[in-house]
Amino acid sequence: MQTMPSDGSHSSNWDGQCQPDLVLLPQVASWGLPERLLRPAGDIREFEPASFIASFARGSSTILNVGPSWGRDFYGLRTQGQRVFNLDIAAQVRLPHSVLGDVTRTLPFADGTFDAIIAAEVLEHLIEDHLALAELRRVLADDGHLIVTVPLYQDIPRYHVRVHSPRSITRLLAATGFDTELVMYRSGFISHPKLVHGVRKLLAPFGFARRWYAFAVAVDYWWGARPVAARHARGCYVVASKSKTAFDWRALNRMTYDNR
Repeated sequence: MQTMPSDGSHSSNWDGQCQPDLVLLPQVASWGLPERLLRPAGDIREFEPASFIASFARGSSTILNVGPSWGRDFYGLRTQGQRVFNLDIAAQVRLPHSVLGDVTRTLPFADGTFDAIIAAEVLEHLIEDHLALAELRRVLADDGHLIVTVPLYQDIPRYHVRVHSPRSITRLLAATGFDTELVMYRSGFISHPKLVHGVRKLLAPFGFARRWYAFAVAVDYWWGARPVAARHARGCYVVASKSKTAFDWRALNRMTYDNR
């Protein structure tokens, strides 16, 4: 499994025991949501990240979900019995347990409040990403985990103001006081949603649609953990913990460019 330490080179203390949930997300009735909000859950591009993130956060009791969007990770985690609070700069009136706030400013939570913090597809939206990560570090418990996902090399949407590679995201985390424990690439079946959905339709009459989704997620988990998957990955997952000291990028630049 590919891993990186605080300076962005490869090494880790991630125990490798995390495995994705190989069961489809719960039915609409058990989530208690309007059906229109749940339609994306039938998309492998939504289901697979939700499955991975739920697995990474398993064992955490109190979770902050930054940028919850339509509630994919919120409801997925709640089915595991976890307490989840949403934070967004935009009002989420249809999403319970939501706090309106700017992650780059002081959050209304005490130090070390959360066992895990999820920031899925958030950091690429932030000009002041280093301030956001510093504040998330403050409200994360000392033994907690930060779970981040970012698209790779993606600058097409107007709201994407940061473009990341696997190295840049781990270096950013290191500079803001995090040790990267796990990097997984978003690649495989998830890159071919039409194929996945087409096979699902063919198998549905025979009762194998759920098994097909479980198989696709399992294969992508196996494939995404391998460095070769980075070649065609459209994004990555990063699991990080709090480091005792931040990587000193100023010192690195001084050492590199000092001409004396």
